Amino acid sequence: MSVTIRLSLPPKGLHAHNKGSWKSKAGPTRRYREEAFVVALGSKRKFKRRAVLSIDFYWPDLRRRDSLNAAQGLKPAIDGLVDAKMIRDDNWQALSIGHIESHLDREKPRVELTLTDAT
Repeated sequence: MSVTIRLSLPPKGLHAHNKGSWKSKAGPTRRYREEAFVVALGSKRKFKRRAVLSIDFYWPDLRRRDSLNAAQGLKPAIDGLVDAKMIRDDNWQALSIGHIESHLDREKPRVELTLTDAT
């Protein structure tokens, strides 16, 4: 069984190459973590064993983007899933990465995190 969490795209300041100070990142990090926490609480699904995380970005335009840098910006959201106890932890023993893909959706840009039970 799987569950999909739909969130806003990660804040621009959280991507891998942002050179801002921790202080400038603290607010966006906290808000994105809280967004994921609230959505995860509404799901009621808990992964007691290892889960596989698949990431689908839905971008508003066709601009070139680095999917791995964008995925790094999801760290606060994944921490929010741990806070909500949807997943046990975000270490390699509790979570593995399935795929990271990008799509176009001009009307509803977002990121979808799909969790499934690992086999």
